[in-house]
Amino acid sequence: MLWFNFARRYIFSPKSHSVINVIASVSVLAIAIPTAAMIILMAIFEGFGETIASLYTSVDADIEVVARRGQTFDEESVDIEALRTLEGVCSVAPYIEQEVIAAAHGRRTTILLRGVDNNYGEVLDIARMTTRGELNNIFSGGIVLGAALASELSTYGLGTPIELYAMNRKQISTLLPTSGISHLSTHLGGIVEANLDIEASLALIEIESAQQLLNYKGRVSGIAIKVATGVNSNSLCRDIQQIVGEELDVRTRQMKNASMNAILEMEKFAILLIGLFIAIVAAFAIVGSVIMLITEKQRDIETIRAMGGTRRLVQHIFVGEGVILTMTGVAIGTLLGTLLCLGQQHFGWITIPGHSTILTAYPVALRGVDVITVVALVMAIGWLISTLTVRSKLQKL
Repeated sequence: MLWFNFARRYIFSPKSHSVINVIASVSVLAIAIPTAAMIILMAIFEGFGETIASLYTSVDADIEVVARRGQTFDEESVDIEALRTLEGVCSVAPYIEQEVIAAAHGRRTTILLRGVDNNYGEVLDIARMTTRGELNNIFSGGIVLGAALASELSTYGLGTPIELYAMNRKQISTLLPTSGISHLSTHLGGIVEANLDIEASLALIEIESAQQLLNYKGRVSGIAIKVATGVNSNSLCRDIQQIVGEELDVRTRQMKNASMNAILEMEKFAILLIGLFIAIVAAFAIVGSVIMLITEKQRDIETIRAMGGTRRLVQHIFVGEGVILTMTGVAIGTLLGTLLCLGQQHFGWITIPGHSTILTAYPVALRGVDVITVVALVMAIGWLISTLTVRSKLQKL
């Protein structure tokens, strides 16, 4: 392409001390830095998104079956064995949950107690986040708490006695309120560390003990289901719905956390938009290079026209200069941003202050689609600004 050869020669001319070359170098740097910054920001955001998703994967099942009306339903009303044998289902674990009062060391707090069976660890990987004690301790009369709950109750040592109190639905008395309270003695069997929401709400106990405390014998609040890798949860939901019937609601993790997922997508779009505005401002550095080159090459422009070159060819030459500058800056920025992201991903150069065992360094997740999006947007901005600048300048000549 003739215009590309002209543009390349003008930019990479041997005049190393030319002011144009200096301005062109600054323009390339002005494009490279925002490009690298956008790639890094997108990678960090994706990293945090994946980390949050992995944390909630440990407390939110792939699929849950819950009552459409009321808080509980009869466990025998569901053919759990049929669910276990359904193709695509790895494990099934019924559970019951309700708010109760926990007391220890003279302190009291309200917790959302969840009673689970021995299949619960197969459905949700709580054991991975249990930093002290073991999840299986709940089956020997213990309770597993989030770190924030344990701190609120000042229960740090394993085996520390904890008292649980709940309303006794079968013995409500207006004369003696204490007779309407169910009581269960337990002890600290493990501590879970994750994010603040999980640490402040997680409380697991054996399901039969929870049913006894809550006076919900034979009843459950839901059924947690783990889906096999590669199986579509939405299509599996339809098969599960046919088994459990219309009285129960079947929902995936995405359905349950729809609001959070929407917020994450909006935040990602906002980050991309902010980065885009920064790239637009930075791309105006190309304007100086293009205008300086057009001013210096006026005699060349007249020569090209005298030799039969069209105005369109001249325009393409100088627009090509802006595109080449943008392309060079984007290439440098993409390489820099990619290397920094990969380095952080593998070596964890930048750490997060604190003593979290789950997240020690800023997480990054470099996605090809994000890199392509950033490159395409910056290239489009560079081309648009170059085109507008050249058209405006050539009209005055």
